[in-house]
Amino acid sequence: MDKRKQSDYDNGKSKPTNGSKTTKFNLIKIIIRNLLIGILLMLVLNTIRFTSKQPKVEILSPDHIDSFTTLSDIELAQRLAKATTFKTISFGESDEFDQYEPEFLKFHEFLKITFPKVHKYLKLNIIANYSLVYNWKGLDESLKPILLAGHIDVVPTLFLDKWTHPPFSGHIDDTYIWGRGTMDDKGSVMAILESVEDLLSQGFKPQRSIYFAFGHDEELGGNNGAFNINKYFDTNEIGPFEFILDEGLPILLPPVFPGLSKPIASVGITEKGAIDIKLSVTIVGGHSSMPRRESAIGVLAQAVSKLENNPPSPKLRETRLLFDFVGRECSLPYRFLFSNLWLFEPIISRVLSTKPTLDALQRTTTALTIFNAGNKANVIPMEANATINFRVVPGDSTNDIIDHVNRVINDDRVKISKISNIIEPAPVSSTTSKSFNLLQSTILQEFPDVVVAPTIMIANTDTRHYWNLTENIFRFCPMVLENSDLQRLHGIDERLTIKNYKQLVDFYYHLIKNTEKYL
Repeated sequence: MDKRKQSDYDNGKSKPTNGSKTTKFNLIKIIIRNLLIGILLMLVLNTIRFTSKQPKVEILSPDHIDSFTTLSDIELAQRLAKATTFKTISFGESDEFDQYEPEFLKFHEFLKITFPKVHKYLKLNIIANYSLVYNWKGLDESLKPILLAGHIDVVPTLFLDKWTHPPFSGHIDDTYIWGRGTMDDKGSVMAILESVEDLLSQGFKPQRSIYFAFGHDEELGGNNGAFNINKYFDTNEIGPFEFILDEGLPILLPPVFPGLSKPIASVGITEKGAIDIKLSVTIVGGHSSMPRRESAIGVLAQAVSKLENNPPSPKLRETRLLFDFVGRECSLPYRFLFSNLWLFEPIISRVLSTKPTLDALQRTTTALTIFNAGNKANVIPMEANATINFRVVPGDSTNDIIDHVNRVINDDRVKISKISNIIEPAPVSSTTSKSFNLLQSTILQEFPDVVVAPTIMIANTDTRHYWNLTENIFRFCPMVLENSDLQRLHGIDERLTIKNYKQLVDFYYHLIKNTEKYL
């Protein structure tokens, strides 16, 4: 033993003992245990405080709801069914559009006949030949106006032999109104006008001016309709608006969200951007009997595979608002998770990643939509092209996605040959505004069993042209749908229940009346 250490011990200093080591270890255990108890108490306290964000509203009785209209449910349904018989199909090529132009003009005449009071008391402006803007002048011009929007064009119909009823036949049975446009978007346009016609019949006069804007080329991006509607507002110094409500997300019946047994009324407070990126590879081709080690198709396929397997990272900024509203209504285990996102967010994000419909809410999506190469079985093509459609989540930009593509592919043989359809993510509207409270309260009046929650609209609407008109843009339509119904949008057998269409009319009626109360 070192003599100095031995001397210290001889002078009375004690040697370290196992007991002192045990004491230190026990102290560390106590500290860790207390920390864990503290964290657990904080998690539990957060869960207890995680109470509902659904406002208490006066639920309308069936008698009160039905009292405002003289039309029966069937009569309302017949008017919507008639609206779907007009083939207002949006086409980009002028020669294709020419054959459908008369349908838009006939639809205009149908609206004039069907809604005589609307066309007597509201000022109508026809924009870019086919889009419609109605002005219902308010009593107090100092108040900001509001804008209810929609579109009268529909997408083309394919696979006609697979439709239960022809898409433009205006068919009605005991339950459904069948036809192209019932869901997207003549249902909401007709319901808005029905509600206004009823309000005019009662002598109702709004305090603030209300505008109704119905574009004619939303399905093509609104570059002629909504774009020129915005120019009309700008030229005539109309706005800013208190809020804009356009078509958007529906009410989805459960199961939709983990731990939630109620339907969700999702209100789009922003919407994704978009960008199409075309990739090209050019490599010497030749006869298939003497293939080279690499081909244009093979190289491009590898590049596309890299993009599909390495999507952009999640951006949960706006999706946290969805969790904040919906999580409070979930069963206890899920409420525990959603009230403590600071700890469990990575786990929740991984769970969302397993379901495409939920994953689309948290990240920019990558979709291979076009792949072209070769035209003969025995010839190796020298060129291959692929188009990737990205839907850009708020938090990313289109430039971020271009950088992502270059970084992930990392192959000089793969060139970005074209970039198109560039749309940045939309600004985010507040959920603490009077306008959002108006919308949320009106939804709950008509649909008291739903959970109203803000979310991201994953498709694009005409509102992309209206960002400068207000800070409050919402995207919602009170269609009540099963998950399986979503494929009917732009698909086969588009339809809306007669009962639900009446609810659409009720909703817009009370939304307009509630502006007097909530704004």
